[in-house]
Amino acid sequence: MQPIYMRNMADNLKYADAMKELEQIVSKLQNPNCDVDELCSLTAKAIELLNFCKAKLTKVDEDLVKLLENIE
Repeated sequence: MQPIYMRNMADNLKYADAMKELEQIVSKLQNPNCDVDELCSLTAKAIELLNFCKAKLTKVDEDLVKLLENIE
């Protein structure tokens, strides 16, 4: 079962949007003027997005394996 934050995120977030948001967060974190007070919240959001992307890729991989098994 997915954690609550993953279920809410999965309901209305696409993989491409999650990746775009991750790229924005990385840019902010790499900026020398990044607000120290934001570091923790940005990192937490990035981890949520990474977990979402990982789960999405795993699901797609599993689905593709099942589809390809039906070909043989």
